[in-house]
Amino acid sequence: MKVMKKNNLWKRVEPKEVVTGVISWENCLEIPDGIIDLMNQDVDNWVPKITDEMIEENDSYITVKNANGPIRFNPELEFTTDESKTFFEQVRKNALDKIASYCKMFPDVAKEINWMENWQYITYRPPKHMTYHSDNHSVRNPKTGEHYINPYFRRITALTYLNDNFSGGALDFRYFDEAPYKPPAGSLVIMPSSYVYSHATTPLLNGRKSAFLVSCASHYDVASIKEDGDLIDVKRREIIWKIQWEL
Repeated sequence: MKVMKKNNLWKRVEPKEVVTGVISWENCLEIPDGIIDLMNQDVDNWVPKITDEMIEENDSYITVKNANGPIRFNPELEFTTDESKTFFEQVRKNALDKIASYCKMFPDVAKEINWMENWQYITYRPPKHMTYHSDNHSVRNPKTGEHYINPYFRRITALTYLNDNFSGGALDFRYFDEAPYKPPAGSLVIMPSSYVYSHATTPLLNGRKSAFLVSCASHYDVASIKEDGDLIDVKRREIIWKIQWEL
């Protein structure tokens, strides 16, 4: 199935302030017919393959089957079709463009980020949801109860919303009075990752919600990334540096 008809699916649009510090670029990405189903097929084929042994080796796998929130899927490694990989590259380019724009609005952000996390493709059905949390909070190991210690501090989070044909699933900020926000399909939202921007997604009532997520961070030991030979991480870091130099 050919779902990609254009070389460039993203565009620059006027930003919209959702709450102070949270910016949305609505309808900035064209979503080709069939692409979400194609990506979700990869996810649905992958989830049954998660074994107890995989969970034992990587605690993050436990959230796939047991958590109330979305399934989190690595698009950089797990997509199997050329169409999904090509579309993800468009999503990535659009996000980098909007991250650069956000840094121009808030120049101090560019001074604080030197690394980009793994991308996540997230998808979920009712009754999954996310309770109030900040994107920089410590994470508790679901098996041992111990807290993870990250070698980085998240500064901003970028969410690309792929669809809006579902009920519920809106973005609700805990410490702001504005009503929960449900972006149109093809929108990108950037928010600070701190506790002030603690947020939830309202319960999904019907349909299936899908999005891409990535965070930019201050990494405390960026030199070790390069020494370890992780070329993907090096590439991400160089992208962030490029954004800084272009400001």
